[in-house]
Amino acid sequence: MAKKIENDDLIDDSVTPDASGSGKKTDDISGAAAAEGGKGKPEKRKVVVINVPKKKKRLRTPSHIIRITLIWLLAIELFLLTYPFLQVRFYITEDLGVTPYQEKAYSKLATQEEIDNAAAELQKAIDSLVEAPPEGSDAEGSSDESKAESAASEASVNEPAESSAAEAGSSNVRELSTVDYNWSYYIRSDVDAEKLTKLIVDVKQINRMIYTEESVDALNLAVLKAQKVLCASVFISQNGFQMMLGGSVGEAFGSSISIGNTILRAFLTFALSILPLIGLFACVFDKKRIIKNIIVLICSILVLVDIFFTIYPFIGIGAVLSIILYIIISVINIGGFYARQQEKYIVMHPELEAEYTQKHPHFVKALINHKSFGDEVPVDYKAKERAAAKNAKKHNTKKKKRSR
Repeated sequence: MAKKIENDDLIDDSVTPDASGSGKKTDDISGAAAAEGGKGKPEKRKVVVINVPKKKKRLRTPSHIIRITLIWLLAIELFLLTYPFLQVRFYITEDLGVTPYQEKAYSKLATQEEIDNAAAELQKAIDSLVEAPPEGSDAEGSSDESKAESAASEASVNEPAESSAAEAGSSNVRELSTVDYNWSYYIRSDVDAEKLTKLIVDVKQINRMIYTEESVDALNLAVLKAQKVLCASVFISQNGFQMMLGGSVGEAFGSSISIGNTILRAFLTFALSILPLIGLFACVFDKKRIIKNIIVLICSILVLVDIFFTIYPFIGIGAVLSIILYIIISVINIGGFYARQQEKYIVMHPELEAEYTQKHPHFVKALINHKSFGDEVPVDYKAKERAAAKNAKKHNTKKKKRSR
């Protein structure tokens, strides 16, 4: 590495004569420049270039490489939360319920007469919608209850869409879609169900919050019957962030879930992002200790348990990739335990440098860093305890001799 040094006190070449007469020629040039009124070019400073040693850099030890690898893998885990974690298809049952199991689904294909009757019933339910009275001081409590009950029944037939929320203009309707829906209908080839499917689409655009509870219940029942006639099924996909914002899929389809179970599931879904963040910060801020490896191992195990407990068996591609990556993280992390232990051992026993250089040359980098930068030697607490026990034993022996 070259470094340029400028020194005004160095002797100029123009003053020092040499064998070729260069000094005299320089004096003549400088005198001519002075005669011209100082308009000549300024004298150049002498520049001396010397070589200075490069700044020492730490060698990359195996534990350091493993730490950087864990940081990247945990960052990828957070990115995988944008991939589908939960994928499931729900079917309509005989008793107008919802099930994820195809063998329990209603599978009788409807005739044209049944489809027409379902369309007429649904049209009648739409026409029978009654607007709720304006909110007042007396009806405030009852309206809140009706909103909560109608929201649960609405989710069984409606998909939350950003366009419908904007058209409704209601603050109680979510403007963020937390579930991706894809509806499918199974009908015979010789029937026409276009009118019925169009009515179902129109119903999804209705803001149920402005109508009475009784009329909304009748509408929901008519929609369920229409979907049963069409042997409807819906494919649902949720990524990790949608699961945090949208809650349980069972809640979205009107299942009766207790408050404790809802809070537990909310905690488990948020843990999918919190646990890898904890492991990531541990690797970033803990550069030398082995505590980060313990934290990463615990977080990896907890996330694997969380994935199987929360969404199994409806696991999507994002969850599959996350499970594979967490297993890889756990294996690499176990290698980090071994690497840190070996590096600590060679630093505490420098006399084994020749043996380690032959068998484990990568671990010797820790000893070289220690010699080059004077790192603190790790404390061998067991050796300290043994030394303290020996000293205590000697002290007790001397005490006994003095007492005699």
